[in-house]
Amino acid sequence: MRTIYKIVLCTLSLCTFFGCKPKDLVFDHEATQFEPMANAILIELIAPVGTAVDDEIYIFGAFNGLDENTAVGAIEWQMEKAPASDKKWGIYLFPSDFKEGKTLADGFSFVSKKAGGERDIKGKPVTHTLTASVGSVNNVWADRWASYFSGDDKILHNGPVVYVLDESGFGKLTLYMYGDVNDLNGAWPGMSITGYETVNGIELAYFDIGEGNEGLNETLIFSDNGSDQLGDFGPVTFGSEPLYLHITAEGKVEELNMDGVVGHDGPVVYVLDGKDWGMNTTLYMWGDVNDLNGGWPGMSVTGTETIGEYTYLYFDLGEANVGLKESLILSNNGATQLGDFPGNDNLWTIGEDLYLYMGADGVVQITDPEHPGDVVWFDPKAAPKEEAVIDVFFHNAADTMSSLHVYAWGNAEAFGAWPGKSFAGMDTTAILGLELIHTRITGFVGDTYHLIVNNGNGTQLDDYTVIAEETENEYYLKITDEGVSELSVVAKSRRK
Repeated sequence: MRTIYKIVLCTLSLCTFFGCKPKDLVFDHEATQFEPMANAILIELIAPVGTAVDDEIYIFGAFNGLDENTAVGAIEWQMEKAPASDKKWGIYLFPSDFKEGKTLADGFSFVSKKAGGERDIKGKPVTHTLTASVGSVNNVWADRWASYFSGDDKILHNGPVVYVLDESGFGKLTLYMYGDVNDLNGAWPGMSITGYETVNGIELAYFDIGEGNEGLNETLIFSDNGSDQLGDFGPVTFGSEPLYLHITAEGKVEELNMDGVVGHDGPVVYVLDGKDWGMNTTLYMWGDVNDLNGGWPGMSVTGTETIGEYTYLYFDLGEANVGLKESLILSNNGATQLGDFPGNDNLWTIGEDLYLYMGADGVVQITDPEHPGDVVWFDPKAAPKEEAVIDVFFHNAADTMSSLHVYAWGNAEAFGAWPGKSFAGMDTTAILGLELIHTRITGFVGDTYHLIVNNGNGTQLDDYTVIAEETENEYYLKITDEGVSELSVVAKSRRK
């Protein structure tokens, strides 16, 4: 085992002695940042968003006999930050240092001294496996640190801050400032990135301007460490509120409105909620992987996001699931489910974001999320739903069923939790010489309920579905030992 620091010093010394020409560097966070070695495995870690540039990162696993706790402080397994990238850390591994014949294929992970161990999207520890030979260069992506889930990674700033959504492609982003004070925080090319921070789920580079500089008017110039540069931006007045900017490879520098902006880890399923299920909505997936992101009723809503004038529920699927083919089932936490999407045993390939509308008639795909009314059955921003009642009349003709109850599931548990409402407390009425037991469900037009008649002690009949098709609805039902069916003689007489 050798540290990057020692290897770099050795290489620089040889170059100085023999006068060799330094190799041109490619400033890209996925490009190799360290020189490969013929007798070592080079691991280059692309660190999680928010990793401090002065953090200590360690590698551990079966190959070195360390775990998340014992690795921190083990200097021989500490990674080195790449000199030309604030997103990469590297380490040379020598198989002769591995313990008990173990290899990277037996599992390994990373731990940050400041932010804890590596975690997946659900907050669980991550284990990588890798079949690597000496002389190889291996990029490994870490998703996030444990502090992401505890909120302990909140960064405190002393004075004004400039946040940058950096899509410039620059390898080493620098910020030069002139105005009230020329060369503020450094002569050309200016100051380096202070660090990275996650705001609304988006990784932003940030520059701490310093408390003593509040109130200054400055013009900003971003550059690739002095080589390629973007146009002047400003002047701006540094105040107590952060400045958010977006820079692009096309040379744009523009303010970034962070209100409602959400970052996502991989593909997203957006759902426009015409069922009013809200945060009780769940997404189940089956296909290439059954129970993907959770067994029935599936994963909970990740959050909400406003697109145009519409607010969507959204589900973050995770970058690791790209390419899987799945069928999607939306439900009210398992109580009421809609038909599979795409349907007919077809599967959707996880890749581009998917926009769906769920309403009274099921699920339909939205092609223009800012104008969903063009393809949905009704506009969820329209007038409130129309109230409706469903009057249900039962004729009990069962021979063995006694102590009857009725439970209703669907848009709500209309008669309370299982076993529901007892027949003993219901009104009775006589129609066509039959004694009928009456109860009422109140809801909205379009609501669906599934009635389960039971004896309150484990015996139940098959579901019978009733729908609020109009504001006033009546159902006449007959109960036998075999099940529940329409009481046709009364139903037909009432329809005349």
